[in-house]
Amino acid sequence: HEASNPKSLSNDIIVDLHVDHLNNLWIGTFYGGLNFFDGKIFKHYKHNPNDPRSISDNRVWCVYEDRDYNIWVGTLGGGLDLFDREKNIFYHYKAGQVNSVHSNYIINIIEDKDKNIWIGTAEGLDVLDKKTGRFINYVHEEANPNSLSNNNITTLKEDSYGNIWIGTREGLNKYNRQKNNFLVIRQPLYNLPDNAIMAILEDSRHNLWISTMNGITNMIIHNRDTEKETYIFRNYDEADGLQGREFNVNSAIQTKFGELIFGGSNGYNLFVPEMIKENKRIPEVIITDLKIMNESVKVNEKIHGRVILKNSVSITKEVVLKYSENMFSIEFTAFNYFHAEKNMFKYILEGFNNEWIYTDGKTRKATYTNLDPGKYTFRVLASNNDGYWNTNGASLTIIIQPPFWRTNFAIILYILTIAGILLLLRAFIIEKERIKYKVHQQKLESEKQHEIDNQKLKIITNISHEFKTPLTLILAALENVQRDSRLSNQKINYQVIFRNAKRLLNLVNQLLDFRKLSAKSMELNLSLGDIVDFIKSVSESFIDLAEKKNISFEFKTNTDELYTFFDHDKIEKVIFNLLSNAYKFTPENGKVAVEINSIISENINVSSKDAANNNWIEIKVKDTGIGISPDKHEKIFEEFFQDIPPDTITNHGTGIGLAMVKEYITLHGGSIKVESEPEKGSCFIILLPVIREMSEDVDEEQKETETEEITDNDNISISTPLVLLVEDNDEFRSYLKDSLKKHYKIEEAQNGKIAWKMMLDNLPDLVVSDIMMPVMDGIELCKKIKSDRRTSQIPVILLTAKSTISEKIEGYETGADDYITKPFSFEILESRIFNLIQQRKKLLDNLRRQIEIKPSDIEITSVDEKLIFKTISIIEKNMSNPDFSVEELSRDIGMSRVNLYKKLVSLTGKTPIEFIRTIRLKRAAQLLEKSQLSVSEIAYQVGFNNPKYFARYFKDEFKILPSQYAKNAKDKDKI
Repeated sequence: HEASNPKSLSNDIIVDLHVDHLNNLWIGTFYGGLNFFDGKIFKHYKHNPNDPRSISDNRVWCVYEDRDYNIWVGTLGGGLDLFDREKNIFYHYKAGQVNSVHSNYIINIIEDKDKNIWIGTAEGLDVLDKKTGRFINYVHEEANPNSLSNNNITTLKEDSYGNIWIGTREGLNKYNRQKNNFLVIRQPLYNLPDNAIMAILEDSRHNLWISTMNGITNMIIHNRDTEKETYIFRNYDEADGLQGREFNVNSAIQTKFGELIFGGSNGYNLFVPEMIKENKRIPEVIITDLKIMNESVKVNEKIHGRVILKNSVSITKEVVLKYSENMFSIEFTAFNYFHAEKNMFKYILEGFNNEWIYTDGKTRKATYTNLDPGKYTFRVLASNNDGYWNTNGASLTIIIQPPFWRTNFAIILYILTIAGILLLLRAFIIEKERIKYKVHQQKLESEKQHEIDNQKLKIITNISHEFKTPLTLILAALENVQRDSRLSNQKINYQVIFRNAKRLLNLVNQLLDFRKLSAKSMELNLSLGDIVDFIKSVSESFIDLAEKKNISFEFKTNTDELYTFFDHDKIEKVIFNLLSNAYKFTPENGKVAVEINSIISENINVSSKDAANNNWIEIKVKDTGIGISPDKHEKIFEEFFQDIPPDTITNHGTGIGLAMVKEYITLHGGSIKVESEPEKGSCFIILLPVIREMSEDVDEEQKETETEEITDNDNISISTPLVLLVEDNDEFRSYLKDSLKKHYKIEEAQNGKIAWKMMLDNLPDLVVSDIMMPVMDGIELCKKIKSDRRTSQIPVILLTAKSTISEKIEGYETGADDYITKPFSFEILESRIFNLIQQRKKLLDNLRRQIEIKPSDIEITSVDEKLIFKTISIIEKNMSNPDFSVEELSRDIGMSRVNLYKKLVSLTGKTPIEFIRTIRLKRAAQLLEKSQLSVSEIAYQVGFNNPKYFARYFKDEFKILPSQYAKNAKDKDKI
């Protein structure tokens, strides 16, 4: 290169030379571009950033002319170029383009017999198919052993048989045209000097000469292109006269005289393959040593009390080793002393290895560890320095004895042991089946007896049912008579009749409840109430009986009121039974008392997790009657147990009352006991937990009795509905939260002002609010909810102690969806919450079906539809703006992004970004039907940056490509 001479070489760093069919020389330089030399002057082709038809990069790595006289140029970073001689321009093939190479770093280019162009790159192999004009790509695949050995291609070669050989940094590859895959040739399976292939040449005998980073090898091919094709490698290094072991990439050429030249870092080597003499003497191979645990075994040496080798290991045919001696080494050698360091060996342990293992003359040892017991045969073959193999080799049979626990004697012992265990197991199973059959027979007899008892009980129950109707009619008539009667004496008599008729009805109900207890179907129906006042009113219903028998009655309590959750019906029956027995077994002039105490104790031996802060209520029913003997204190609570009463007691009872009492108390999580002695009266003591809030267990128990729509509440949807509770009473709000949290996500607020702020931050699915609250009451909160478009769709339930018609009307006029007066049953509240959420869900589903997301075509009938219309209008104004975002949409509407997201999802089922895309796609469909614009123009007009993405989303929406959609529309217009 002469800087002052523009017709000289452009750069002194020459990477590739190629002579074309006109004997012109093409020179690839590093950072100097491409040079053309016609024997007189140099013509330069360099990259010009302002000329897209100039060469793609000045780092030219390879130049190749195909049989059609096309000049192909491979660059480092600019991809593949095709030079047009007539137009003096370059066509580019770059990575990332359609139908192109997949790497911009081109290492080598060749043409095969079918005129296909093979391009080796830094990231795999590309083939330009001459017939189709398409590029085919081959890369290394970890899971595919028949893929390329490595993606870094170093050299390409087509041999005289049309086979393509690919050199890589990790081995040699042969392309199989029939199977369209590769045979990988590399160490250690093949005797290559190194896996880094630098260049490949073919000699006149059609064998390959391959330069590597560790010398040159002569690859001799036998049984070419058959299933039995094999390779022999003769390796050469400095000892054979090479300039060094390291050679350069693609630095090789064959002269017209058949000489091969390979260039390396220290010069080049030139030789004629036919003049290299071969050593054809086949070496003998023998085994020289046997080592156990890294110690050589000598002839007649005792190891572990026995002799392993009686003769030299080189003539021994078989050795026997114990299981503990299964780590051993075998050494071997070959009788070839000409370049002995180039002797090669391959060995295999039959019964353990499936393939031969190759090693060189420096490592003549095979080591095996932890072999299983069995019979193995070690075989070793050797070759001389020129690759002539001794095919007979040497062999040694090795038998490793099993440990005791794997001997035949041990196996027989195992079989006998297992047989004994099986016999014992059989005897055990037979005995178990006999006991099982006996138990089954007893169970059948018990079930038969139980069925008879059930039939008897069923008959009694049916009769009791028949009693209920006339008793109900009698009670209804008595109520009317009492109301119409004006004489005080008559009213007193009517009241006595009424109380006793009601008592009779209670007895009938008690009998029916006992039937439920027997069927294990008794359930609690808890509600909040003053248990002190309740028990007092039940007790006072027996005053007429007390007066009749001249029995004094006393009611005492240490608390005026005590609110707790309890089953009113069942506690009434408990007190009714105990007082009935007290009055029955107490003689005239006796005493009956009911005492209620509120106690706090941690030492009460009753398991109840519902007791609030260890609060309990103690109920005592005392009398001065005949008493009960201590040995019967437990039995009286058993079904049908009856003590023998004195002759003065004519009504003996049924024996089911106290059994039911104990069952009712147990259902409440309480306990009952009796303190009594004969002739000293009795005292029944009941302990009940004070339940401030509904417990999980009780709540679950009640849920099982609800309707199917409440029971299935957990499965309403994947996302749990959010309920906002607004109540200034902390205790009542906490009770509602604990009762509802199993089926809903709960948020709490102390007043309407706090609730309104929480609603705007996190839109709930339903609001339950008290009316009487400080700061902002429930009426004002409901008005705000129903008048704001962000929250207008949310159902509201109002709770209040006000129950007049005018007050209810006021609540409904604010837009409340339901109005519940206190006190109320929790089951009713839960059912209404569930139903309102379901109704809202169905309403929104209908709304979604009615509202079609379509540009400029919606009728306005509600706040929600007005919001949809405004949203569509804003999107239409920004239709062609590809950067229009959800943030801008929410800002133009006047809502936060979170509120807009929830509102659109609840009304349309689409997120804001999906909503925007749908409007754009439907506008695109209108344009495709009515305009003459192209698909790309329409894509940009409706706000898509990339027509490719537009086509994909359009197909997702309409199940058809936009071009086909437009064609169908035009065909329809023609019809």
